[in-house]
Amino acid sequence: MEWTTVQHLDLRHVGRSSKPLQPHAAAFHPHQALVAVAIGNYIIEMDALTGCKISSIDIGTPVVRMSYSPTSGHSVVAILEDCTIRSCDFDAEQTCVLHSPEKKTEQISSDTKSIWL
Repeated sequence: MEWTTVQHLDLRHVGRSSKPLQPHAAAFHPHQALVAVAIGNYIIEMDALTGCKISSIDIGTPVVRMSYSPTSGHSVVAILEDCTIRSCDFDAEQTCVLHSPEKKTEQISSDTKSIWL
């Protein structure tokens, strides 16, 4: 897919926070003009052509890595800071824990070198 325009995404009012938050992860949909952006504890799905917000989900913990699921149109699989792997379905506006580590003391960051799908 080749895009010929540039969009500025309005990410100012995520979670009704008084301070502006910076996005720390993003994933582009492989077949549609969609982008999922992680900001704070939220994952927001946006239309990449118009810049409009489509949906958002509070997942409770910051995302380290994420990717659109290859088997579902509007689902993101995310690795969270507490090492949990969670699926976020934007159509149903719900999340599902796919893996939760036994040791809760480990944390990962976006600086961690790892291989992602």
